[in-house]
Amino acid sequence: MIVKMKKIILVMQSKDISVALESLRNLGLLHVEHENLPLGEGIMKMKEDRLRAIEAITILPDIENQESLKLGEEDIAAEILDLMDEKETLIEKLHKIKHEIMMWEDWGDFDPEIIEQMADSKVWVKLCKITSQEKKNIPEGVILEELFKKGNIIYCAAISRKEIALPFETLTLPEIGLKQMIAEEKRHESRIKEIEKRFLEMAVYKNALGEYEKYLDSAIEFNEIAEGAGRFEKLSYVKGYSPIDKASIIEKAAMLEKWAILVSDPDENETPPTLIRNPKWVSIIEPMFNIINTIPGYREIDISPHFLIFFSIFFGMLIGDAGYGLVYFIAGLVMQRKFKQLKDKSIFFLTYVLSGCAITWGLMTGVFFGPHVWLKPMAPYFADNTNVQAFCFLIGATQLTIAHIWKILRKIPSLKALSDVGWICILWSAYFMAKTLILNFEFPGFMRWIFIAGSTLVILFTSPMKNVFAGIGAGLGDFLLKLVNSFADIVSYIRLFAVGLAGVAIADAFNQIAGGIGTGSILNGLFSVLVLFAGHTLNLVMGILAILVHGVRLNVLEFSGHLDMEWSGVKYSPFKVKQ
Repeated sequence: MIVKMKKIILVMQSKDISVALESLRNLGLLHVEHENLPLGEGIMKMKEDRLRAIEAITILPDIENQESLKLGEEDIAAEILDLMDEKETLIEKLHKIKHEIMMWEDWGDFDPEIIEQMADSKVWVKLCKITSQEKKNIPEGVILEELFKKGNIIYCAAISRKEIALPFETLTLPEIGLKQMIAEEKRHESRIKEIEKRFLEMAVYKNALGEYEKYLDSAIEFNEIAEGAGRFEKLSYVKGYSPIDKASIIEKAAMLEKWAILVSDPDENETPPTLIRNPKWVSIIEPMFNIINTIPGYREIDISPHFLIFFSIFFGMLIGDAGYGLVYFIAGLVMQRKFKQLKDKSIFFLTYVLSGCAITWGLMTGVFFGPHVWLKPMAPYFADNTNVQAFCFLIGATQLTIAHIWKILRKIPSLKALSDVGWICILWSAYFMAKTLILNFEFPGFMRWIFIAGSTLVILFTSPMKNVFAGIGAGLGDFLLKLVNSFADIVSYIRLFAVGLAGVAIADAFNQIAGGIGTGSILNGLFSVLVLFAGHTLNLVMGILAILVHGVRLNVLEFSGHLDMEWSGVKYSPFKVKQ
């Protein structure tokens, strides 16, 4: 659930603001909002230093033995970045020199400057590569000195007493000779190795630079809050939000520190941050919200329990294979063992729940690394594709109905709640219509009257009823569009069947390919195992992508759209000491 917030304003003397902010940071409860733009030069300098530290960290290689760095983090970061700039420049030059060497190594070593100076003595020399046919078209007054030949290409020098336009392309002379090119190449390669060696020497300070980056991050936050505080004559004030159950702690601190304090409920036009607290069994879904980076607005609804239940069902149906579910389950166990130092283990528990749903659905439909004759479906009803498609439509109608029930509870006692009753009637009409048009089920006659009743409620009660005719007009304005969208949303749940069936078909295809190869010899057996491993691994990866695309979409778009959620929230991030 979304925790209620209290708006808090703290007033202190401007000369004491740094001490006050230290106390607030130690409390770690106030989500601060700036009253002024924090644009101090010191802040900009620290942000630049932080960015340079981050860039320096990414450059250094990882090594085990680390050393502390008491002073000079900024200098170390600057040296690393300067060396990296030099290395990139050298690599670019080296690439160019290697290309030049490749172009001119067949010509041997010569001094381009001497050739250019010969023009002062009225001797023009042009190097060129021509064919035997082009050799016949040499202009009068040009001597063609053949140097060597490769295939049908003649490498030669065209010599003349005056500058004559040649009927073929001539080569632009290099800036330096071949020996100098090779020397430059070696010099650049040597310097690059020196830089890489220096990076390895400085890698012992990688963790220290990481701590420096965290220090700067904390210092930036502190100074931004100080610069962003409101000011009035000799007083400063800090405004922010705190969870309702923590506001009393800030009040006690204000009394102790002699701050003036004002605690109130947020105004309707204000946007407090969002803090979500759920029971442990629900909180395991939080890693998924972190992945998709969505936060409900403060005045929206926390759909975490709903998301967890339906996302688990979607996962099971989209993966659709008990064998794959078992692989995900074992992978979760291995990762939990490997990262046992992690305090938050919700990602592992979520993996077990999701993989358990995949195992359950796979056993219900008789799929274990693809369909097999020996594995009988535990629920024969779901072995029929038509029944599975009808079940997908049922899930869609149920989930979207829950969205409108939620809206009804929020709108009561307003008459506008009746419009959502109407939409529930329309959704179930769309459910039966989808079964009729797509699956050839008979459309129940009574649903016509439910659809008419639902449409009437939507048109009449979508807008406020201060003006009945205006309300009807507003309802008609978008009714047809939303009507089509409701049918499309129900039908879109068929993706659970389609994607799951595709995964099963791919698994079955690789099984058949491997079976066709057979195990008649050791080589055939190994190749068969390789095909199975590659095919099922590919399917496992594609299954995860399908979950992120389709499983998340049905919750975040279709369901949230019917719930009118905008996901416009700002995460509650209190000003606190960062570990």
